[in-house]
Amino acid sequence: MSFRTRLQGFVDSRQKIQIWYGMGCHNTVTGRVLTVDHDHIDVESYSHESDGQIHVRRILIPLHLILHIDITSAEISEEDETNFSTEKDGKSGAPTNVIDLPDAPRGYAVRVLSQLNSAFSNRFSRMTAGPGGIYFSCDGSVWFIDGNGALSEYARIRGNSTISGLRFDRKGVLYVATIQGTVYKIDPNKSGRILAQLDGNLTGGGTFLSDLAIGAREEVYVSNFPSNTGGIFKIDKSGDSEVLLGGPGHGTQGLLLDPDGFLWCLEHASGCVVKRSLDGREVTRIQVAESECFNFADGYDGNLAMDSLGRLYVTAGRAGMVIRINREGRTETFLSGLVNPTGVAFSSDGALFVLEAGRSRVLKIAALDKADRTASATALS
Repeated sequence: MSFRTRLQGFVDSRQKIQIWYGMGCHNTVTGRVLTVDHDHIDVESYSHESDGQIHVRRILIPLHLILHIDITSAEISEEDETNFSTEKDGKSGAPTNVIDLPDAPRGYAVRVLSQLNSAFSNRFSRMTAGPGGIYFSCDGSVWFIDGNGALSEYARIRGNSTISGLRFDRKGVLYVATIQGTVYKIDPNKSGRILAQLDGNLTGGGTFLSDLAIGAREEVYVSNFPSNTGGIFKIDKSGDSEVLLGGPGHGTQGLLLDPDGFLWCLEHASGCVVKRSLDGREVTRIQVAESECFNFADGYDGNLAMDSLGRLYVTAGRAGMVIRINREGRTETFLSGLVNPTGVAFSSDGALFVLEAGRSRVLKIAALDKADRTASATALS
């Protein structure tokens, strides 16, 4: 589903949404999209003023300035919230039959592991491997999904926060980044604290954190997404931060630290995956797809995962694909026919999981050949 098609869906449904937009700083507006043209959207915005009246105004927002869209909580009924809680108990999350996808990879079985509540469509973001299974985020919550497809809420961030990145270290400590700039550190006993509060202006753009990776010495690498500026922060274990990379052209979505100590980064403006040393120096640049294949309106695209053969898997949300890159840098379409995939992760048994946000479901892709299954058996944090 293209971004413009998604916006047109809001026009047709009269859905109330919150839009984050701007360049260098963030603005937000809550309202309904009236029309969508080639360059702008026309938004009917309304607010409660001190005089007790509801003021309505029309705003034209250029498409290229839109950073993120949220479906407002007012549009989610109490029944929807209950349904999602019911699914987490496994009553609606049981695995279904093997499904067909266009150009599904030969020798792999693609299965719906868990069907999530459609009321949360396109609000499911990152996915990562962790203790006992796979974890993903939805708004301000982190969810755990076991091998049978049963869901349970693992942790929730207080306040109006939207999770954009999550990753476990080797000790089972969960690190969480929010688009608002906060990085949390959550111990296995669920005791959490704020590790850092990052300001995207330091990288040359606004603050829209997108993903994170954990180093061997507990250092945390965090990507910043806005527009064509942004970059990467490095945070030490005491919470002190520095800009590893910043400036025009360095807006970054997905991050992954490989076993050899290199940082892989998805640059949304170029559609490239860039391999960097831990001091930020560029080592290799691989064109994954045209930049139009990636979602520019949210920071969740370009999630990265790597199997034990060193093959890299990249989500291309706008194109509805998962792309695979081999060790020689050749790319191929691994999965297609998806609707806004936002997350990929390997489990300890070598199965690949895909979070398909547009269809509100988690897919499990298992190799039918034992040798390939063994080759994918290393889950990376």
